Amino acid sequence: MNDSRIVSLFFARSETAITELMDKYGRLCRKIARGILHSEEDTEECINSACMRLWNAIPPKKPEDLGGYFAKTVRNEAISEYRRNSKRIEHETDIEFCGIIPDGRTIEDYADANSLSSLINEFLAGQTAKNRRIFVGRYYFNLSVTDIASSLGMSETAVKSRLFRQRNELKEYLREKGGIAV
Repeated sequence: MNDSRIVSLFFARSETAITELMDKYGRLCRKIARGILHSEEDTEECINSACMRLWNAIPPKKPEDLGGYFAKTVRNEAISEYRRNSKRIEHETDIEFCGIIPDGRTIEDYADANSLSSLINEFLAGQTAKNRRIFVGRYYFNLSVTDIASSLGMSETAVKSRLFRQRNELKEYLREKGGIAV
């Protein structure tokens, strides 16, 4: 079933929309969540939360790229779940170090992070579509080299080579454009 038909099912408030969405994009999104969470239980919870978010967002939203929209929602849910899990563990050490070790981040640090994000987006805009998919798959969605290679019909060696070249190109790009020493 194509994306526009699935979106139409969401607009009709048909529960079949979730079933069709999962049939088409469930495997990819599970890989994304599992790559971040490393837990089947947390992965399933994340997928369910992402489906609920989509159910509440469509309508009124009408995403043109349903797969990308769902993948990004899953990724964001997985990161939130990862942070919640990490906070439980970090809470004890936070109490121990409270007042001893400051956060250390300044407003300039946050501005630099936003600037870096913009520069990376500019760099990716200059890449081929395939190279963008490889880079984003690996560094945004945390997919394995094996998963990226199989989804693009490439060898793992080819994917690794492209990632290596892209990292070097990005490093040089950041030096030129942002004056960022990497």
